[in-house]
Amino acid sequence: MCKNLTGSLEIPQGITDIPEETFTECGFDGTLLLHDGISSIGAAAFRGCHFKGELALPCALTVINEEVFNGCDFSGELVLPKTLVTIGDKAFAYNWRLMGTLEFAEGLQTIGPGAFSNCRSLEGLVFPESLETIRSESGIGGAFQDCFGIGSIVSKSEIPPYIQPGAFDGVAKDNFTLEVPESSIAQYTTAVGWCDFKRIAAHHELVCRPSVACALSTEHKQTLVIDAEGDWEVASIPDRCSLSQTSGSKKNEITLTIKSSSPTESREGDVVFRLKDKDYTHRCHVTQYGYQYGEDEYLTLQKATKGNNGGINIVILGDGYDAKDISDGTYLADMQQQIEYFFGIEPYTTYRDYFNVYTAFPLSTESGVGTVNSIRYNKFGTTYTGGVGLKCDYDMVFDYAMKAPTVNAGNLDQSLIIIVPNSTDYGGICQMWATGAAIAFCPKSTYGYPLDSRGVIQHEAGGHGFGKLGDEYIYHNAFIDACDCTCCDHVDGVLWAKSLGWYDNLELTGKMHEVGWSHLIFDPRYSDIVDIYEGGYMHNRGVFRSEQNSCMNNDIPYYSTISRESIVKRIKRYAGEEFDFEEFVALDKRTSQVASRSVDESSVNIRTYSHEPVIHKGSPLSSRRHSRNK
Repeated sequence: MCKNLTGSLEIPQGITDIPEETFTECGFDGTLLLHDGISSIGAAAFRGCHFKGELALPCALTVINEEVFNGCDFSGELVLPKTLVTIGDKAFAYNWRLMGTLEFAEGLQTIGPGAFSNCRSLEGLVFPESLETIRSESGIGGAFQDCFGIGSIVSKSEIPPYIQPGAFDGVAKDNFTLEVPESSIAQYTTAVGWCDFKRIAAHHELVCRPSVACALSTEHKQTLVIDAEGDWEVASIPDRCSLSQTSGSKKNEITLTIKSSSPTESREGDVVFRLKDKDYTHRCHVTQYGYQYGEDEYLTLQKATKGNNGGINIVILGDGYDAKDISDGTYLADMQQQIEYFFGIEPYTTYRDYFNVYTAFPLSTESGVGTVNSIRYNKFGTTYTGGVGLKCDYDMVFDYAMKAPTVNAGNLDQSLIIIVPNSTDYGGICQMWATGAAIAFCPKSTYGYPLDSRGVIQHEAGGHGFGKLGDEYIYHNAFIDACDCTCCDHVDGVLWAKSLGWYDNLELTGKMHEVGWSHLIFDPRYSDIVDIYEGGYMHNRGVFRSEQNSCMNNDIPYYSTISRESIVKRIKRYAGEEFDFEEFVALDKRTSQVASRSVDESSVNIRTYSHEPVIHKGSPLSSRRHSRNK
């Protein structure tokens, strides 16, 4: 390592091999000249140098080893040798000035993990027929990870090369057409990794997006975008389907109508688009499934029998359920199960009769929800944002929820909306508005207890969404007012929530007579379990909770006593009734704090940090047009 070496470097004629790490972390800041006689460059030979300008590689290289040019500063278009067979791990990583279309010559077989990661100015890729594997590896990254500038990919192989998960993380897979041999379109659309690209077509551009459509028995309309290199026309269309336009030129937005059918009838077919005067075609696969309920039809799962205001509203909606998921009963069974989980914990079990519960049948084009690196066409645009976070089109959800029988603008802020993403991944977050409105995201987690879907909905929907409780878990071994982690202003977060009348289960003082649950500490009916415990709201010190364990701490099926009291107060207020503490005590069921099932430690070990609720200013009715998907 010679950091004081600066300027340019020219490898003399006669040198054919450059050993590994020869110039690692040297201070060169000029150009690098490699003559064609060089046949081997060792791993990390030029890693961390600051060479500028274009890189001309020796024409006879067959292997570019690991990290050879990692962290250099080359620019312009990179021309790779035609003899190249293998590109090693992180070979060109972090050369962010490389640009243009990178074409890999015939003969290349493997592109290693991280080979071009963070080459964010690359604009296009052309893969040869010989390519076998595009790799990704934990700790190294995907071959083209975070290549944000890529806007075109051509793969010439009739057999889709094997892509390891994460190889294209960060590449916008819905922003351009993946061009493949026409005979292989079907294979690419189902191949692991390639199927995440939403626009796959023959080399001659003709694509319909989305390329699938579905319907229940009721009539369904769906917008399609046809993007062609010239004039296009419809070659065939299934019976009972119609298009607002059957021919056009270049890019057109058209409406596909799938007409209503019998509730017992299912059918499928393809709308085939064709470039005029050419044999290039693209298909949009259409399915329709018979079902007893219509798309967007509301169904009452429970009607309130107590309260003075007609009941407190819960609207539970799934996202990422296509026509098959709905027609085979999966959707309704999932919604009913989630509601049973919601009411399967005190005090909701005892006060269940105060609630109306509604669901509807929002139809998604595709099954499942998206992630940072995958895209799904679903009703509300629900997607994981990284880790356990989720978001959707909040405006659309609120508009949709207000079509429920007793939900309106006057009671929206006292209504709870639960979104169930059609995913078994662990996740969950509650989006809340200062006026009280809330959308709780509760996936169908199959992680071990207590991180299963039961734990998620009781924490996110019952705890945050309706109960307005704060998180009690601890992530930072620090005082809440002195933490240097990137997530802070947590003191302000607690104080703001307190000003809204929320977070009754947390305090920023440990003084016994000043905490909000002091009346419980000295009540003999609760004094054996209620006290003051330091730690909560992500921090080990400076914030206090009332009991050692609760659903707001580790998702067990138990709310602390102050949490149960706070929830009952809210139920009574929303129902137009007076809260009475002695009545609360008489009806209160102190279920065991000790879970009847042991915690699955393996699931805890793979858990990512949960997110505290996101609290939006104002009301979704007044601010939503200005804060869509904030």
